[in-house]
Amino acid sequence: MLKRGFIITWLLVGITISIPPFLFLIELSMFFLVISFTFLISITIQYLTQLRFFRNSYGIGDGKKYLLTQFKKEVLFSFAVGLIQVFIISITGYFTLPASYDFKMLNIYALCIGLLQPFLLIFLHRLFYLIQQNTFLKKEVRSFQKLSKITQKKTLQDLVSPHFLFNSLNTVASITSENQDEAIEFVEKLSDLYEFILKNNENQLIELSEELEIVEKYGFLIQTRFGDFFNLKIKISQKHLSSKIPPLTIQNLVENAIKHNSVTRKKPLKVIVEVDNGYVKVENNINPKKTLKSESTKLGLSYIKNQVHQFSSKEVRVIQKDGVFRVDIPLINH
Repeated sequence: MLKRGFIITWLLVGITISIPPFLFLIELSMFFLVISFTFLISITIQYLTQLRFFRNSYGIGDGKKYLLTQFKKEVLFSFAVGLIQVFIISITGYFTLPASYDFKMLNIYALCIGLLQPFLLIFLHRLFYLIQQNTFLKKEVRSFQKLSKITQKKTLQDLVSPHFLFNSLNTVASITSENQDEAIEFVEKLSDLYEFILKNNENQLIELSEELEIVEKYGFLIQTRFGDFFNLKIKISQKHLSSKIPPLTIQNLVENAIKHNSVTRKKPLKVIVEVDNGYVKVENNINPKKTLKSESTKLGLSYIKNQVHQFSSKEVRVIQKDGVFRVDIPLINH
């Protein structure tokens, strides 16, 4: 429909520019018919030629040099068409108009209309191309936004690893016979964690207080599994709790610390979460363990960086030195 509308607009604009200025000569039927027929043929040829130019420019061509060459061809073509139109108008007037007519005025009309028309039509064709591209890009942006939401949802669900769920179920099975109250609390907190994931599928940002609440519940699940060999400390004052952060950011960093480090009597793991100078800092001591390459996809860290980048000009900082691994995430204040 857009293309059909453009062709009609192209013809109407071309005819309006070309023929009406000569209406005062309509009584001289032969001259007027020849001029009208010439312009109609010229407008059609220009459209077909411009169509070929654009197919060449934006179909197989790439690079500024190529596009500039094509543009020069279009300008030269328009200039050539303009000269031909001026020539036809002048010659037709010379043979069909009475000797008493002011040919100087006709030549001025011929120069103005004959030369101007092709360049206005080339501008119109380029304008249409830009409108077409803009419409296409808007559709692409909407498509990418939809895909981004789907990908984000899938990534968010994948952040809490299947290994964690498997280990959690094993932990529940092991403590049920010994301490039923603790097993019930464990299951409730595990349920809260997955409910949080489902609830925040559509949210790009949540308050820090919500994130810390789920981190504490996650910490309880890990503490139940590893006992005193795992220690999670959250040292964040009340004034920072309303700041924003992508969901599961801190939780994922805590999970990564457990995934990539030993948690044993000889090598306990300590994770500290605190705020300093506008950043949430998640720090753990390094107790390296042998990890299969397939397990270390860095999906979580990539997700965090991509999400933070959308809302903050500050970068996520990853620091590893003196036996400590730390990730600094900028707080987002909306």
